[in-house]
Amino acid sequence: MKTNLIRKTKWFWPWQDAQEEAWLEEMSHQGLHLKKAHLFAQYDFAQGAPQNYLYRLDFQDSLKPKNKDEYLRLFTDDGWEHLGQLGGWQYFRKPVSAGGEREIFTDNESKIQKYNRFISWFGLAYPSYLVVFVALWGEPEWFMWLNVGIILIFSALWILIGLKVSQRIKELKSI
Repeated sequence: MKTNLIRKTKWFWPWQDAQEEAWLEEMSHQGLHLKKAHLFAQYDFAQGAPQNYLYRLDFQDSLKPKNKDEYLRLFTDDGWEHLGQLGGWQYFRKPVSAGGEREIFTDNESKIQKYNRFISWFGLAYPSYLVVFVALWGEPEWFMWLNVGIILIFSALWILIGLKVSQRIKELKSI
């Protein structure tokens, strides 16, 4: 039987993972179950009967195959299904009735570590993007100014994201 796939677009920032999880859970209540997350805020859903799923996200960018198997086994042993990844964001779900923990991270320190992993990856990615834009530097003059504009916009976004994720870490530390 062929499954109907529905693509939806909804934007979430890295510090809004709890809102993304809640939205995915609401989609499952409506009978739309996540199959895959794509770049540019697009999600593929399989249409089916409404389900009561929990969705959780983790950030793990640089898992080697052996480490990834161990990492995923920790979650599958507790009833979580790995749906895939987008960048370093790992997507998990499990039926509410499956028992076990309702959270992947049950303490704030683990949540803080998730955001710290993101900040580390994010900080290393910025110079790579900057090199690409500088490598494209050149003639004509309008192209150079376009590049300057793009660098300024990307830099402002990088700062905003870094500040907001750092603010989320600070909130978790104060709880």
